Amino acid sequence: MFRLSRARLFAVVLILVTSVACGPSPAKELSEAVEQPTATAAASVAESTKAPNQTARPTATVKSTEAPPTLTPKPEPIRLIAQGFGQDGRAVGFAFVVENPNQGLAIENSQYQIAAYDAGGAVVKTDSGYITLLWPSQRVGVGGSLYLDEEVVASRIEVQVREGKASATDPVPTFTVDAVTYHAGDYTSYATGVIASPYDRDVTDLRVSAVPYNSAGEIIGGGFTFLNFILANSTTGVKVTVTGLKEVASVELYPVISGLSIVRSVDALPSGVTNLVLAKHGFGQDEWEAGYGILIENPNESFAVENSQYHLTAYREDGAVVAVEEGYVQTLLPRQTLGVGGSLYLAKGTAIARADVHIRAGKFNASDAVPFFTAENVTYMAGQYQSKVTGQIVSSHTKDITNVRVSAIAYDETGQITGGGFTYLDFVPANGKAAVEVSVTTAGKPAAVELHASVSSLSNLQ
Repeated sequence: MFRLSRARLFAVVLILVTSVACGPSPAKELSEAVEQPTATAAASVAESTKAPNQTARPTATVKSTEAPPTLTPKPEPIRLIAQGFGQDGRAVGFAFVVENPNQGLAIENSQYQIAAYDAGGAVVKTDSGYITLLWPSQRVGVGGSLYLDEEVVASRIEVQVREGKASATDPVPTFTVDAVTYHAGDYTSYATGVIASPYDRDVTDLRVSAVPYNSAGEIIGGGFTFLNFILANSTTGVKVTVTGLKEVASVELYPVISGLSIVRSVDALPSGVTNLVLAKHGFGQDEWEAGYGILIENPNESFAVENSQYHLTAYREDGAVVAVEEGYVQTLLPRQTLGVGGSLYLAKGTAIARADVHIRAGKFNASDAVPFFTAENVTYMAGQYQSKVTGQIVSSHTKDITNVRVSAIAYDETGQITGGGFTYLDFVPANGKAAVEVSVTTAGKPAAVELHASVSSLSNLQ
């Protein structure tokens, strides 16, 4: 297991605290990201999608259409609406719902702390965090997990909320959620949904909380994840692991910006630069998993692109999200088209109807033409349980390169992508070749296969 040293952990915590305390106003950034905010355009932060035969619960809504009042030194305190938890072994999923009762006042960088107690009243675990932004009259759920020592049983939780900074603001549209679905599993359960952004700027690192309820309306667990990005005025899928009791009747998802979020204009590209192109994407599946492939093109002749991101959402026929995948493309060299492959693990009997892919370009750096990896002797080998693509990765670099990510992409006779997979090569020798085999999932036997190699965040030149 990867562990941070104490010094490294302290540095990360210090960066997060400093970014929350000293960063730009999130309310101001998002207010500027809508062209004409109006009261009628204000939307709910989260919409609950019921489990089968259950009634959807009302969730976060921007209620006020009145003009904002004059800012007062003591705004009305944040209200704690509900709280609850559910324990599954050592893991305790918790969630709570808060509301900003002030009309015309946003509250930024509120803090919360939570304590779990056993039946004797002893504290068995604590946690804390920030609520980066609460819009006027907004209701938001916060979920998370605690891990207890063996044989420790939580009896109750207590949530405390500390006020943040209040600032006057007009009503502003917020993220909305549709098609929320709970997927119960024997080992892991999760909630999925489709998030829509009303902003004309890309937003990164959304914190998405899950709040599950039983049929009596009690919170019985919780969880959260970070969505790597959502593009301006777009929709994307999210998947949140839910920890707690299994008798879930309905679930709510709440996407909010976090202390890590960056709000970036879609026009923020260097002069003379063309954005990355999503050239092609596709998938193929068997009973348990799907293999996907993505082709990303850097059309620039004199710019490399570092730390780009991708996000893939797989949907059922009814529009429910069944899988998501996200990651980084460490480097795209000038005029390079790179394939990114991978696998999606599915519940038995799940059929993917379509998959959407979004690309967010990273940093453009001026660069001369640089040779990239090529592949030779690429072959598809069918297997009884697992098929694979084999070949050799060829390097023109003058140094050994370690931890090279190798993707396999499969095509049908029409050139459509019908599967994929990936692996890591320990190293590719300088001015040499390295043999590789990549496990793949495809829709039948492919007509053609490719191997695409690239440096990863783990790579070193030696």
